[in-house]
Amino acid sequence: MTDNSQFVSPVKRIAATIYDFFLLLGVWFGCGSIALWINNGEILHPVAGASIVIISAWLFYSFFWIRGGKTLGMTAWNIQIYSTNGKKVNFTQATIRFYTNILIFLLAGLPLLQIYISKNNMAINDNLSGTNLKLV
Repeated sequence: MTDNSQFVSPVKRIAATIYDFFLLLGVWFGCGSIALWINNGEILHPVAGASIVIISAWLFYSFFWIRGGKTLGMTAWNIQIYSTNGKKVNFTQATIRFYTNILIFLLAGLPLLQIYISKNNMAINDNLSGTNLKLV
């Protein structure tokens, strides 16, 4: 397979993430409403609430990455995710990428600077998951 990698700057990656964050807010409101309804209006335990947030975000990203190779935020910024082995992004790759992205978020995005020093313009989440981003 030919190398599809194109430089997708950290700024574009972060912009797509911010766009998707607003979509996730809607998903979280929906999930929270259903959880409250199931729990008869009682506030959930914080661990249960955090679990719902993480699982729903993971399902959101995994669904879009596996199904079409991009989320709505990625579409707005003309970014697509692909597997470096030439196949569609699989469930394991999406999961590894999602949890690595959480780590990147907790470190204030600093690991994204690896893009500038790596020879193939890949960040840590790209390397660990065997995926990459390209401009479409």
